[in-house]
Amino acid sequence: MRVSRNFVIIGTSLLVFIIFLGLWALTPHRVIESSPPPAVTHDGELLRIRAGGPLDGRLTVEPIGTALTPHQVALPAQIIAAPGQTIDIHSPVVGRVASLHVQTGQHVQAGDSLATLYSGDLAQAWSDSRKAQSALTLARNAYRRAVGVLAAGGNAVKDMQSAQNDLKQAEAEAHRAQQRLQALGTNGDEGSQPLIAPFSGVVTAISTGVGQNVTDMTAALMTISNIDTVWVQASLPESLLPMLGTTMTLEAPFPGQTCSGPVTAQDPAFRTDTRRMNLYLRCNNPQERLHPGQFTTATLNITQKAQPLLPKTALLMDNDQISVFIEVAPKTYRRRYVTISYEEGDSVRILSGLTTGERVITHGAVLLNDY
Repeated sequence: MRVSRNFVIIGTSLLVFIIFLGLWALTPHRVIESSPPPAVTHDGELLRIRAGGPLDGRLTVEPIGTALTPHQVALPAQIIAAPGQTIDIHSPVVGRVASLHVQTGQHVQAGDSLATLYSGDLAQAWSDSRKAQSALTLARNAYRRAVGVLAAGGNAVKDMQSAQNDLKQAEAEAHRAQQRLQALGTNGDEGSQPLIAPFSGVVTAISTGVGQNVTDMTAALMTISNIDTVWVQASLPESLLPMLGTTMTLEAPFPGQTCSGPVTAQDPAFRTDTRRMNLYLRCNNPQERLHPGQFTTATLNITQKAQPLLPKTALLMDNDQISVFIEVAPKTYRRRYVTISYEEGDSVRILSGLTTGERVITHGAVLLNDY
């Protein structure tokens, strides 16, 4: 009897234990897992990337190259007439326009007649010339007589000297009158004053007409330009002045022709209204495809010393500072602050902080920026 009781107690205990195991097995349990090692670890100023970690393979590291190409700056530019090759035609006398011999856009040769004026001033100049020639002839005859009489002993020396003085004055007046006619450019017609082309070129403007009275000799009647050679004028802003070097070239594309070569000249000072300095390039224009007033965008090439060149993607901006990550060992990097010069397309020139050959993270550096 006692043995049976013991069996019941043992059986009941086993049943309870089995039920307890079943309930424990059905109850969810939190598995405590060990945390993985960090993707980036600090070692002083160094950042180490864990091999096989989430950043491994996402960073592109490249050696720093050197920029040997010139720096290029785009500048607004236009065609202008070459210095000294545009001239305004003025009338040397007061008068009335009798005829015009040219029209705007016409090519003329040096010495061609551009217009003719009727002028009382010209008639006066011819009159003065005839009077001076007549007085000169009279003075020469009087001098010859005085010399002959003196040689015969019938005249005093002072009479011969007086005649000689009169001759010299007459010669001076005749010369003045002749020079006046030459300055007017007369063609021999005493009543007509021609306007003559001083050089070959194109008539670019006419501001007079037949029958107009010319009373202001300072007013331009027409303009002639020689465009066999033109200049490209490029405007450089004041902010780019520090970039100018001793060796610079300009390239200015136009329809059908491109002008390029060393900078011919530059203004000595900035224009006060635009704060720009003009650079000039001489350009041959034998086919006259280029005309003053044409606009384009010129490229200024400035020769620079060799400098490290980095992609913009390598730069990290931190307020006013710029930094990059350099590789000091495999998967080990250090932040380095740099000074940049200016952009070259998708790259920038480095003034300080890096040397050619150092290895820099060029893509993915932003992933390390917060560590």
